[in-house]
Amino acid sequence: MSALIEKLLPQVAGEDDGSFGALRRKAQKVLMKHGFPHRKTENWKYLPLGLLEKRTFSDAVPDRAATPSLPTYPFEAGVIHFHNGRLDPDSCRLPDGVSLTGMLPADIDVSALDDTGPADAFAWLNLARFDQGWKLRVDGRPDEPLVVATTCDDEFDVAVHPRLCVELAEGATLTLIETQGGPGAGLINGVLDLRLGARSSLTHVIERCFAETALIQRTAARVSDAAAYRAFILDGGGPLTRQDLVAELVSPGATAGISGVATLSGRALVDYHTAIEHRVGGTESHENFRILADDQSTGVFNGRIHILRGADDSHSQMNTGNLLLSENARINTKPELEIHAEDVTASHGATIGQLDDDARFYLRSRGLSEAQAIALLKYGFAAAVFDTMASGAVRDWLTDRLKEHL
Repeated sequence: MSALIEKLLPQVAGEDDGSFGALRRKAQKVLMKHGFPHRKTENWKYLPLGLLEKRTFSDAVPDRAATPSLPTYPFEAGVIHFHNGRLDPDSCRLPDGVSLTGMLPADIDVSALDDTGPADAFAWLNLARFDQGWKLRVDGRPDEPLVVATTCDDEFDVAVHPRLCVELAEGATLTLIETQGGPGAGLINGVLDLRLGARSSLTHVIERCFAETALIQRTAARVSDAAAYRAFILDGGGPLTRQDLVAELVSPGATAGISGVATLSGRALVDYHTAIEHRVGGTESHENFRILADDQSTGVFNGRIHILRGADDSHSQMNTGNLLLSENARINTKPELEIHAEDVTASHGATIGQLDDDARFYLRSRGLSEAQAIALLKYGFAAAVFDTMASGAVRDWLTDRLKEHL
């Protein structure tokens, strides 16, 4: 992957005298030593990084001629807007109790990243190349959700590396909604760090669909004493979409849940790698992920539950269900359980199938057309992952977006 190193890390030999200099130099050293993942890198074997090698990335983000328009939402919400990889301050509005500041070196923790191989190369690349990191602090319980909107335009043909840290104070709550989409043939290589204080609660919603943009994102949630992290994902894919999602349960009473669905068509590709780490006992987690793959699309899901030694009385459940809607579509799924503790309950299950012919016949016999019957079955299969989401305007919006994806 030396060509990709030259393409994405052209300034590797330069000096950085800024406050992030030591971190950048460490990241560059790891990248130059181990390079990027390849087909023999276990957790990256299904992702065709050759697509990035074929692309030509410009040296600078295109100038913004006019203020880009934001997606509309059927609910009141604060907004943080990143357009073509840069923060758009004119579009930002923060709810009461939420503050946004520049990131400091102390806000970056690389202890969980692998520096002995290429598995975390894109997270190291983000650290080596990010322009300005941002930190969001949540105190109290804002009445409205906060949308982090990522957009790009037709001229977006660069590689950008946004970085955001979200910190919830003790007892704070937040609904964080990430929306991502737009044209352009660039690369968004993002890192999102989530830190939940004691007895805090974060509902994390991700809704994305890209036409030509490649997306690689690492999200890490650190969940402390009696805090709760819940992720709800709707992903329409793109030419290359990779999501690493890690939830670390580090104190008794911490809980985590991941519920997601990928709806794929054309030649879309999504590659999801999730990991829930039970580091202490008295923690709980659940995961439910589904992929619907049509046309010549490819879906990948690798879910890992890791219960460490000493994390007794931990409880975890994972299920992944998948539908192949075309003979040319592919789905690769791999649930994993790694248990090193006693007195735990843990289970996993995985299925891959097709739409049920009997169910289609039943719906046709009730007056639905073939297309209506298929659409209803697809929606029922996909929408089930959002059953645990609290009712309200955000859930209604997400299920409406699911109908549009399908």
